[in-house]
Order: sequence, then C-alpha cells, then structure tokens
Amino acid sequence: MAAVVDKIRENHGLDHLEINVGVHGTLYKLHPHFSTILKDTVRQLAPNCKMDFILSENGSGKGAALITAVAWQCKDKQGLY
Repeated sequence: MAAVVDKIRENHGLDHLEINVGVHGTLYKLHPHFSTILKDTVRQLAPNCKMDFILSENGSGKGAALITAVAWQCKDKQGLY
C-alpha cells in the first residue's frame, strides 16, 4: 500500500501527498495497537506521503452493491447481457 501511494505521488509530480485510505476489517477495528503500528510502518515506508486511515463499516457489502449497479448500468447502455 505504501508503494502504491508513493507511486501515485511520483506520477503526479508531487513532493508530498496527503491521501485518505479506507480500511475494513476486524483486525484494524478491534486490535488495540494495530492502527498505530500500521500508521508508523507506512510513515517509514513512504515518508513523503501522509495517509489517514478511515474505518469502513460493512465495506465489502457496499462495494459489491456498487459493482453490481455499475455492471447493470453498463449492460443497459451496451446491451451486453
């Protein structure tokens, strides 16, 4: 993740990038130290990027619904299905 965000920064020609990253999962949500360890590790791996992690509740269900909606919209426009 740190490498991808740092590559985004490079591709945009930025010296510094601030970005929000959605996080989903019980480990991030419930482990007492995981979020701090993650932030510290990412800061070391991508020092020119500031990432804020935002907890997403029920993210996989929302993502699946969004993909389905987009697929149906494409189907209607292109007559694929």
